[in-house]
Amino acid sequence: MPVELREWCLQRHRSRAGKDTYRVARIRDGRRVRRPVRIGAPDASLTGMSGMLAVSELADRLGVIDRLDAAIGSIKKRSRGRTGGELLVGMATAQLAGQDFLVGLDRLRADAAGQALAPVPGLASTTAAGLAKRLTETQWRAVETGIREIHTAMLDMLEPERAAALCQTVTIDLDTTDVEVYGRKKGGVAYTYQGQRTGRPHLASWAETATALAG
Repeated sequence: MPVELREWCLQRHRSRAGKDTYRVARIRDGRRVRRPVRIGAPDASLTGMSGMLAVSELADRLGVIDRLDAAIGSIKKRSRGRTGGELLVGMATAQLAGQDFLVGLDRLRADAAGQALAPVPGLASTTAAGLAKRLTETQWRAVETGIREIHTAMLDMLEPERAAALCQTVTIDLDTTDVEVYGRKKGGVAYTYQGQRTGRPHLASWAETATALAG
């Protein structure tokens, strides 16, 4: 530090008769360092959802959509458009990306680079809501059959010794989780001690593989 600057700091400290704090940038050269700020549109080629590539690869290798479709069956008269398996995988993908509501699907659609990595790109919230209403009670129960087939495919891809070890002792964990909802007319919900209106689904998971089986 230059002698004159050090002497100025000491004199200022004595004059205030107390403690003081000096910024390092000010002590170094006596002036504030201003950094340039860039303002503009975000780069559409960048995404914070790069990990979705691993999800898409896993769903493709296990044939998740096809196995769910085989179990659920057709949910529309016309073959074009989204299937039941695509609906479920698209909604599950949105949850993995941190979305809690159907409108989160629209937020993900705005991420062009992220949609290129998603297993079900372009699923809109209005489309998801309309398709969900088409599923019957029988088809909702059939989802568990589809999940069973997916786990069977997963075991077939493992080494025989590893698959045998997993199936030798199976632990099923039963637990609940709170899902906050909005709307006074929703059935099966109540207020928690935190004052939130929530539903409390019961989940069954395979402990050894940390995967959900039914809910």
